[in-house]
Amino acid sequence: MKKQTKNTSANRIVYLNHDETVDPIKVVHEFFSHAWLPNHLKMLKRWRNDVAFESEEPKRCSPAFLVYNYELTIKLIEAAWLLKGRKLGRLDFDHKQEREPAKCYIKTEKKKLRNYPQNLSIREIVKPSSVLKKMFSIYQPDGYKKILHTWLHDALNTSFMEERLSKFEVITVYEQLVKLFEATWLIRERVKDGD
Repeated sequence: MKKQTKNTSANRIVYLNHDETVDPIKVVHEFFSHAWLPNHLKMLKRWRNDVAFESEEPKRCSPAFLVYNYELTIKLIEAAWLLKGRKLGRLDFDHKQEREPAKCYIKTEKKKLRNYPQNLSIREIVKPSSVLKKMFSIYQPDGYKKILHTWLHDALNTSFMEERLSKFEVITVYEQLVKLFEATWLIRERVKDGD
């Protein structure tokens, strides 16, 4: 796996306003005020499918819907970049030594919270901010922005754009965004409840 080199000027925050830059958790709350977690995940899957798979059927996402969700996603990525060093939403368990108590707590939390994450490991559920840190070890914000910009243009194009992105880029970015959406949702729910 090829890591993207750090370039601070390329990773600057563009989509967030001053208040969102100072308090990036606001962006997480805003992101989920637009749709519940399952709806964001459905949108992401539709968007990925419009980009990655050739089909005789018309593309499923409308242009306005795509641009709107592209901008929301980029804002969430920028906020995650700013939040990656913080320990938000963390449970007070050592996921290795206290695996059974952590599992028990997670089972209880699943019943309490709506739309519990399906793609996070126990470690990531215990420490959802670790997802933010890990995603930026694969690509820096600028890398995600470039790939999603290509996704946007490919999804808006009426004909299938074959192989503008490698399968690795499409799969990796999709998987990282799914985890980002789930981890930030979990952070939002735990921060909201004061945990």
